[in-house]
Amino acid sequence: MAESCCGKPVAKIIKVADFEAGLIGLDQALHIVHSAGVTDDEELMAELLRSIRDFGNYVSSSRENDYKKALLREYRNYVANLQREACEENAQTQKH
Repeated sequence: MAESCCGKPVAKIIKVADFEAGLIGLDQALHIVHSAGVTDDEELMAELLRSIRDFGNYVSSSRENDYKKALLREYRNYVANLQREACEENAQTQKH
């Protein structure tokens, strides 16, 4: 999880629909939602949106659906990276 030198969440820029948005605490939000074990896409999107708002990010109601789609994409990438890291770690363990 990316954090600044002071332990505060860092901003990450992601593509949302036709623009880029900087979100504070995205990595932490992804971790929180993943740790909660949410699997339903609609619930995932709602929880991700709530979580990034909890970190102080403003999302206008007219752009909520765009953010939800972008957050779900980021979440899927996050989970894929976790799975890839686990496979690599497992492969390293089996070599020794």
